[in-house]
Order: sequence, then C-alpha cells, then structure tokens
Amino acid sequence: MWIERDNKKQALIDAAKALRSQVLVVRGARQVGKTSFVLDALKALSGHPQVRINLSLQRGGVIDGVDYFGRDFFGAAEDAGQFLHNVSLLLGPIERLASAAVIFIDEADRHPVSLEAVQTLAGLSDKLKVIYTGSNLENIAVKNSATGRKLHFDLYPITFREFLRAYGKQTELAYLDGISLDDKTFSEMHHHALNDHFALYLRLGGMPRVLDAFLDAQADRGRIPGIIADLAGTIEENVKSVLGEKTALYEYEDVLRRLAFLSMDTLKFSRLQVNHAGRGEAKRLVNKTVGARVAHKIRLWDSGTDLSKYILFDAGVLNYLLNGSDLLGSKAADSHRAVQYETAVGNEIIAALPTRDDLFYWKSKRGAQVEFILRSPRLTAIDVKSTRGDVRSLDSCAVFEKEVECLVKISQGLPRRTVNYEARVAGAEASRRIELRTLPYYLSGRLLELLA
Repeated sequence: MWIERDNKKQALIDAAKALRSQVLVVRGARQVGKTSFVLDALKALSGHPQVRINLSLQRGGVIDGVDYFGRDFFGAAEDAGQFLHNVSLLLGPIERLASAAVIFIDEADRHPVSLEAVQTLAGLSDKLKVIYTGSNLENIAVKNSATGRKLHFDLYPITFREFLRAYGKQTELAYLDGISLDDKTFSEMHHHALNDHFALYLRLGGMPRVLDAFLDAQADRGRIPGIIADLAGTIEENVKSVLGEKTALYEYEDVLRRLAFLSMDTLKFSRLQVNHAGRGEAKRLVNKTVGARVAHKIRLWDSGTDLSKYILFDAGVLNYLLNGSDLLGSKAADSHRAVQYETAVGNEIIAALPTRDDLFYWKSKRGAQVEFILRSPRLTAIDVKSTRGDVRSLDSCAVFEKEVECLVKISQGLPRRTVNYEARVAGAEASRRIELRTLPYYLSGRLLELLA
C-alpha cells in the first residue's frame, strides 16, 4: 500500500519550483523510497514537461511500470552537452520552453559524470528544474564540487506520525497532534495506546517495504523476515560498491551489528577492526556508511576532537541486527531495548531537523552522558530512558553546562513540564534551577515544536 507523506511531498514540490541557480539533490539511504516519493510528487507538476532518466540503465527501459531514459541519453560529456542536445530534441529548444521542464535523474551515483554537470545544469534553472537522487551521492568524488549549486533535500524512513496515519489510527494521531504541555490534563487511555503503537513502530521501523507487508490487508506478514534480511543485504551491497579491496575484508553486516551495539557510546574504531585491516580502513568504512545515510554521526558537543557516536538510520533495521529477522516476535534484552529506544528517538528528532548535523551528545569527565544535545530553538539536553528512568545524567549536564536552557527526559511517562526544577549532583556543592520537560517517546517528532 502507498504511504502518504503529504508535508514532505509539498516541501519537495515547493523546493523544486523555487530553484534558482541550483539543482535539487534528494538524499536518503538505499530502499528508503526516494524514487517512488519523487515520482509521486511529480504528479503535482504535470503542467510542466518532464524527463525521467535512470542512470542504472545503459539504454532506456521500464522499471516498475515507469519509462526512463538511460545513460546514453545523458551522454559522457562533463559539460552535459549531449544531454542538453537530447533534451532539446525531445522537448524543443530549451530557451523557448513555455514552462520550465522538470528533469528527474535517478541513480545519479551510477554515472558520476552526471554530477560533474551540476554547475552547467544549475545555471539553466529558470528553464530546467533538475532533481537528482541516489544512495551514494555523498560518497562519489567529483572534480567540480559546484559549491552552492546543490540544494539538499533529505528523505528519511517513514516517521512514527506517518506510520500512525497509514495504520488508520486517526483518533490517536489527532490526540498526539493536539498535545500541549500547558495543558496539565492528559488522556491516559490515548497515552497507553500511543506507547503501544510506538513499541510496534520500534520493532518495524520505517522502511516502506516492511511497512507495506505489515499494513496491507492483502499482504502476508510472514514475508517480513525475508524482506528485512533482503534490505540489509541491499544496504551492504550499496556501501560495498564504494569501498576498496582492503575494506572488502570486512563482513559488512557484522560491522553494522557492531555499530548497533556500540551506538550508546563514543565509537572507538579499534573495536571495528577485523582480518588485519587497520584503524584507517575501519574509519573509512564508517565514514562511507554515514555518507550512504545508513548511519548518522552524532558529534560530542563542544569537542575539538572527533569523539563521535553513531546511530543506525532505521529502528527496524536495528531490530534485525540486534534481535534477528522476526521483527514482530523476537525478544529483546534490556540492553538492546535501550539502544532501540535511543535510535528510534534520535531518528525522529533528526527527521524534524533542517540537517542531521544539528544533533550532538554530551559526556562529562565523570562519565555521565546525555543522549542528545540540541542548539536550537533552545540549548537543550535530551536523555532517553527505556522505561521511566532517573534524571541524574540530565542533572549533571545542567550543573556543569551553565549554557543549557532546558532539560528533556524522553520515556514511557506522561507529558509533564516542571518550570523550576532543581538539578543536583551527588557529592558536588553546585545546583541550579532549570526547566525540565518529560515527554513520552511518541512526542519525539514534535520536540522542536514543543521547545519553541
């Protein structure tokens, strides 16, 4: 079944229409639904001439019922001369087009010369609105960086809110959207229902193929284990396509699994080294994984050195790596559950941010750690608990980091706002008053709105 992403779709349409001396680059992990998402959005631009190109094809062909031109249409010239000539033959002289043509270039990383043409194509944005997609665009080295000529649009897995809508839980969705922390009366009935739905989302994640098998009444949910295993294999193949021979020594799925286990803390690359491959190869592999948007890099706040941690891009893929392919029936250890909640909440926050690079984490010299730090709209420390949990790490952050303006604990508990909370650290003389907000997991996607 098709899962609507109306807000995101309209944002893409608006971005494409508004292009000025730029091309639009839609980024996202393999199998996250970039192609179908763009094709759906293009229906709203039916008044514009459209050209669809899939650069995984040498010549034109049909993929999933859609006609595409191939690499021969784009040509091999870095100045896009052959491509522009073919567009003119197809649509007429570009300078005489009555309305701007929309050019959709899919799998652009499969034909890197197409990325060398960005500078040229961006200069024609009044007549050609060019949309690139690909799963390895950030991992492709180009000679012409075309600085300032790319407008990036990030597509992440289906969010919890989008999942609720597709699941037909309109009552719970309306309640979620209407929650205000100024209202001290909350529905425990809807709260428990939403916590249950989030626990389900925690298992399934947001990959379209998995959710399609779960939500479609005609589909067989017994196919989910095979689908998630295939997705993990596809992700592995996609990242390995940009890795050298040394890094091929790694069993990549095991590397993802290790990243999953280690995602709660600062990553030491030595813990990824295998088969005589050194720290440099381990670091390069992780960087390529981030570039393929399979993992997100969370930097240590106000650190001059690279002491980052990494979370995987999807809760369902994480569930598979930690607990096996039976996403709905597997039993998770408590330590795994903590990683799963942190990852799901982190991905919900990232999906709402202008860029994933806006998310940080904090660690004290004493070892206390806060899962996430946001600099905007307020400098906020965020801790994620797998049940209800304490706030000792948040207390430490508040006491030792005076710039922090707000504390947020995300757990199973009801929403609550404490304006004059007293943060204390055992054994330390200092304390301070600060605002503390308690949010349930299902409000993670609204965090920025609730902080404003």
